Amino acid sequence: MRRWRRRLRGGLVALAVGVMLGGLVTPFAAASSATAATTANSVTRVAGENRYQTAARISAATFPRDVPVVYIASGAQFPDALSGSAAAARVGAPILLTQKNAVPAAVAAELERLRPRAIHVLGGPIAVSDQVVAQLAGYTTGSVTRIEGETRYATSAAISAHTYPSGTKVAYLASGELFPDALSGAAYAAAAGAPVLLTRTSGLSAAVERELKRLDPDRIVVLGGPLAVAEETAQRAAQVAGARIDRVAGENRYGTSAAITRAANGSTAPVVYVTSGVNFPDALAGAAAAAKSGAPLLLVSTARLPAEIAAELIRLRPERIVVLGGPLAVSDAVAGILADIGTARATATAGRITADSEVRAGSCLASANGSHRLCVGTNGAVRVQRGDTVLWTSGSSSASAFALRLRADGDLVLLSTIGEVIWRSSTAGAGVTEIRVEDGGDVTARAGSTATAAIRWSTLTSPASPTWGLPFEAGQQWSAGGPHSSLGRNDGARGSLDFGPRAGSSKRVVTIAPGTVYAFTCGGGLSYLGVQHADGWQSTYYHLVNEQRDLIGQYVPAGTYLGDAAQTLPCGGGSSFEHVHLTIRRAGQPVSVEGMTFGGFTVRGTGRDFWGQWFTASGVRAVDARGGAACCLIAPEAAP
Repeated sequence: MRRWRRRLRGGLVALAVGVMLGGLVTPFAAASSATAATTANSVTRVAGENRYQTAARISAATFPRDVPVVYIASGAQFPDALSGSAAAARVGAPILLTQKNAVPAAVAAELERLRPRAIHVLGGPIAVSDQVVAQLAGYTTGSVTRIEGETRYATSAAISAHTYPSGTKVAYLASGELFPDALSGAAYAAAAGAPVLLTRTSGLSAAVERELKRLDPDRIVVLGGPLAVAEETAQRAAQVAGARIDRVAGENRYGTSAAITRAANGSTAPVVYVTSGVNFPDALAGAAAAAKSGAPLLLVSTARLPAEIAAELIRLRPERIVVLGGPLAVSDAVAGILADIGTARATATAGRITADSEVRAGSCLASANGSHRLCVGTNGAVRVQRGDTVLWTSGSSSASAFALRLRADGDLVLLSTIGEVIWRSSTAGAGVTEIRVEDGGDVTARAGSTATAAIRWSTLTSPASPTWGLPFEAGQQWSAGGPHSSLGRNDGARGSLDFGPRAGSSKRVVTIAPGTVYAFTCGGGLSYLGVQHADGWQSTYYHLVNEQRDLIGQYVPAGTYLGDAAQTLPCGGGSSFEHVHLTIRRAGQPVSVEGMTFGGFTVRGTGRDFWGQWFTASGVRAVDARGGAACCLIAPEAAP
């Protein structure tokens, strides 16, 4: 078949009915599930090594073979691609990016896969050279058509004229000088079957005025505030078209992005696309992909999830989020926060929280028998209650608490409405898959769903749970450290604590609860002392000299002397000061000490090994450990 090309300048209308009338997108609330994401409650990243490869991969993740048309735009400039996004989505077409004088290899490969029946090039030879247009002819059995104007504004008018009939009910007007508002709005406009026209902040171009007259819309939606599109410009557009004006805007680009999705009137969205609001290249191809899937497109900062976007994600409750662009565009940290708060979860029931459920702030999760409740306060505190009696609290506070969720890494976290961690169980890397509100009163983090699954954290609020003392004698003053994993590598349950005697204090280490002394084996025939307590709980004591091994096999009361704090390393490791390394275990495995009480002092971690704080029963901070043990705790006298 003969290949040919034609050039359309601003104001000329080309009707290609067989190509242009297919594939209208659905509204956001009824979005298709055909996206790059593959599992429920997931965040998937679609990215390449550069902007061209990213656009190709977005296309490959969204569009099938044998598309009616492909749109090609400059990857060095944003306006033409933004104007074309809504038009491309209207006909079910991807947007691919090109260099000015050569088609990148990744784009060529995607064109080979797509096998388009036509190609539309957006912009003039300054954006995409005639050499590239000629090269593109080899990737279609139909025509290669250039759609251009003298300026970016005239090009946007030409794209509109090429795609939309007169009598269109609504038209969208966005800044052609800044990309964010038009980027968010392109998916919204596509869902409404409407064009996006670009304008200077102050003053409409003649080409856009002509196109508005031709379109004759009833309504013009201005995207962004007066700093993006001046009020005088908006009123001129209304006058030219004889239309009413609606403005959709926020305090900034992120607020505008959230406002645009709210204006789509969808209460939920199964799929949401997220891309950079700072760097445009990765985002350019995303608007067409989001619109094709009937999904909203939200903007984020590279290293931060803006509060406006977080709130909108919570409102939309998507099952899946597709991140467009690599970590330099949207960091892994932001992607992690999106996974934490951005995807919908069911309300936890039957006394269990899993990776697919949550407890929202202001609600409680009851045990199966209804005797105990795990409650999340709107004040940011997590509580375990029996009736109205509070048995345990997280000690945390926040006015923006969102939900208690189990992360994929096994950490139970209370999240704020912007994804910040208010409180955590410190069980990341410990294999936790389920949180249980036990009938007996404990709340536990379990590595499995069976009745005997290993415990990796517990509130110790059942009558059968042990009560811990401090591992040094009454009246003595020792430094105390923050919770840490056994090897101090920020991985696994933070079940270990370091205690060291102050100058002039006794070095004697004592048992923290009654139980049977045993030798905890650490390999190679080596061991150190531990105590087996009630209900399967254990405590182990490392770095001791003068170990009282004659006690092995004997049941001893709390406060029994086991040896002296030192720097000895019976099983390897390291030590920079004389201390005892205390680890709380169950069935031999470390259990996070987050929120546990020792001798009347409660320890709380920060999510970082060796960092934490100790509080008195009245909530006064006694020790602030910043990377090591800090002074000081005083062991209470034993009760008479």
